[in-house]
Amino acid sequence: MRFTLYFTAQPNLPAGWEVVRVVELQQMVQESDTSPLPARSGNVIELTPADVPEMSAVYAATRPGRTLCPRIQKIGLFLGIREGDKLAAMGGLRLHIAGYREITTVATLPEFEGRGFATAIVRALIERIRLKGERPFLTVNKDNARAIGIYRRLGFVERTMLYSQTIRHLPA
Repeated sequence: MRFTLYFTAQPNLPAGWEVVRVVELQQMVQESDTSPLPARSGNVIELTPADVPEMSAVYAATRPGRTLCPRIQKIGLFLGIREGDKLAAMGGLRLHIAGYREITTVATLPEFEGRGFATAIVRALIERIRLKGERPFLTVNKDNARAIGIYRRLGFVERTMLYSQTIRHLPA
């Protein structure tokens, strides 16, 4: 069995555990709910369970070697943008703690990058979070300069570095 844990500093694991995957993430929060948001581009739609196969394809194309949980929509709303009959981009809501809501799984198929789809989806998610009087936050791979730039333009600032480690217990 594998577990993914998040730390604010590089952990020292006890004997008997193996690190399977390590990702350094920048946690970002939107500091002010008065930040002007850029105009939307693309027709943002609400995704349903019927969209999960296409969502999985977008996820796999943008996160090689990883798979999307088929029940992901149980954790929160997901939005997307279609280009013709194809799901081109998506993003959703996940962790909910008092006063805050996490934006997650923002992804655009490579052939549709540069059209403002990720910005439009994140903007729509921010609007929904703000309507509930909450503040959006998210995590992004520290090496994903393009996404970090989008999030900064949407009023997000870096809060802290997180270390995501997927670990498993070695058989005795």
